[in-house]
Amino acid sequence: MTDFVDPSDPQAVEAVLHDAVALLGVDPVLETLAPVVPVRMGHAAGLFRGAEPDQVVVGDRVLWVDEHQRASLQHVVGGIVLSTEPVMPAALPGVLASLVSRYVAERGSQEAASVLLTSLRDAVAAGS
Repeated sequence: MTDFVDPSDPQAVEAVLHDAVALLGVDPVLETLAPVVPVRMGHAAGLFRGAEPDQVVVGDRVLWVDEHQRASLQHVVGGIVLSTEPVMPAALPGVLASLVSRYVAERGSQEAASVLLTSLRDAVAAGS
């Protein structure tokens, strides 16, 4: 494929992320997005530490994904959680796409995000 994915188009990003999550799972997709979106990868519980979920933080929105792939979206202002919404697995690519598009629009990393999303789309297409 020669056309690039437009990261400012949430529907195009959602299509790529939907296929990628279906093929690879949530954690590999979040690791792939880390260069263009602020992702903090979580970890399982250890001997002296508790489990930490994966986090995607964009502005006042925080997407949490735990080790069981349960997700929630929080609206956080000044460190105070104003609301928490559960995110169903089928809706996760759409929520993630809106966060990616919002971050790219705010930060202007459109070229890097476009290349990354296009590469992800092509890799998923070749792997399926």
